[in-house]
Amino acid sequence: MFDYRGLQDVLFIALYVAVAIIALIAAVYLLFRQRNVFAVDVRSSRRLRRRTAVLMVVMAASHVWWYAIGQWCLHDDWLVRTILVIMFDHATLVPLVMAVLLAMLQDRRRPLWPWLLVQTPVVLFAVAGMDERSWIYGYALPHYWQMAVIAVFILYYIYALRQYERWLLDNYADLERKEVWQSLLFVVGLFAVYMIYTSNAGEMMREYLSQVISIVIIGFLVWRVETLQELEES
Repeated sequence: MFDYRGLQDVLFIALYVAVAIIALIAAVYLLFRQRNVFAVDVRSSRRLRRRTAVLMVVMAASHVWWYAIGQWCLHDDWLVRTILVIMFDHATLVPLVMAVLLAMLQDRRRPLWPWLLVQTPVVLFAVAGMDERSWIYGYALPHYWQMAVIAVFILYYIYALRQYERWLLDNYADLERKEVWQSLLFVVGLFAVYMIYTSNAGEMMREYLSQVISIVIIGFLVWRVETLQELEES
């Protein structure tokens, strides 16, 4: 909801609200459903379910703060409103996506704090941008910083996947390698979507596309959580 045109489009608002509700339903399902629907014979990871549920809640919250801040709080200050809500997304959604991706790798518990810590400059840039009323500080610098962080994470994730694949070969020689290639496919696809999202300057076609993609991501994550068998080292 980058521009005010989205606030005036009733059909878009309906889709926007629907996506938030779908994300909340998915979160409640992942937290409280005891048995899988997609794969009843699979025991899915509780850690992955919890992290994915938190991501879903924040996705819904993101829809709320984009609408609420734009409609009620900073309706007449487009620059500050945009910097603020994008900063919220950067500081929450990006590290949560990373947390979910790392939870898909079951060979070890990898630390999350470095990926949380590297969001600090994003917040500082945003504060400076709102204070100085600067698009460069508030949007451009955080955007480039986030792109660099994501690039480093992807390289790290590829390295982690190689470790995970070796662990699977050592402990689950007969297991299909779906755990590896699907995780890699998801990380590349998700951050490609992020590029589309952050380059959106308010065109309604991209606004609609971002909501449709959100539904696809929610559906894929729920399916992935339920079909990824929890593994223990043998």
